[in-house]
Amino acid sequence: MEAMMKVLVTGSSGRIGRYVVRELVEAGHTVTGIDIARVRGGPGRSLQVDLTDAGEVYQALAASGAEAVAHMGAWANAGVAPDTRTYGDNVRGTFNVFQACADLGIVRVVSASSAQVYGLAGAPPVYVPMDEDHPVRPINCYALSKIAGEQAADYFVVNRGMTILCFRLMGIRTPEELNAQIDALVERPSEGGGLLWTRTDTRDVALACRLAVEAETVAAGVYNITGPRVALDEPSLDLVKRYCRGTEIRGDLPGFTSPLSCARAEAAFGYRPEFPWSVSKRFV
Repeated sequence: MEAMMKVLVTGSSGRIGRYVVRELVEAGHTVTGIDIARVRGGPGRSLQVDLTDAGEVYQALAASGAEAVAHMGAWANAGVAPDTRTYGDNVRGTFNVFQACADLGIVRVVSASSAQVYGLAGAPPVYVPMDEDHPVRPINCYALSKIAGEQAADYFVVNRGMTILCFRLMGIRTPEELNAQIDALVERPSEGGGLLWTRTDTRDVALACRLAVEAETVAAGVYNITGPRVALDEPSLDLVKRYCRGTEIRGDLPGFTSPLSCARAEAAFGYRPEFPWSVSKRFV
């Protein structure tokens, strides 16, 4: 991929999207952000677009001249909207983005999936370290919509020659939110297993998006993206053994390493998180 590109970011005013826009602009790329909310100010150009409207998506992509897309736009969790809308809008919006990219010849897409597909809020991991081959066990409409998005990505990769990277994001928080998140973990470590005691700075997600967009060659597929370590100052393996009954230990989990492995992302496009938040290390 060329060093300097035109990139379109969906969900550009959201928790993750605005950091992705900033990261790309600061790296010298020309960025167009689109969002269902009206975006005022901020870096790059912005358009108000409803992802469930295929015509709006197609026009925005065509007008932007995009060479790559970071698709972050979606209902961000179950319970924000009725389940039928969460599932329907997320699946329709993702398909519309992929279809428009395919028709316009935009090959490289980074698409936000979620580690919620692993169902950790309902059951502990089957094994650790957790790689992308871990069984998916969706327990809500949001996770189900993300699995559908990954399946749509596979379809466009096979049938339209695209390179779509689906990021299974876990524990994403803005820098301003993380101190309170860590304090809550300290108070109630037994409740931390749903996110494997790991929190991810949004700036690291933005970094992963930029690296994936810029990579010369990279394989399509799913990639875990999370913080590099557990936020508690207690070894990861000790936490898993104490709170994850029945979880199989299949490989090394040294020190405070997050039980969700990002080794595939590191090997594919050099993802190494820069903000390892913990009880003893804070960044704001």
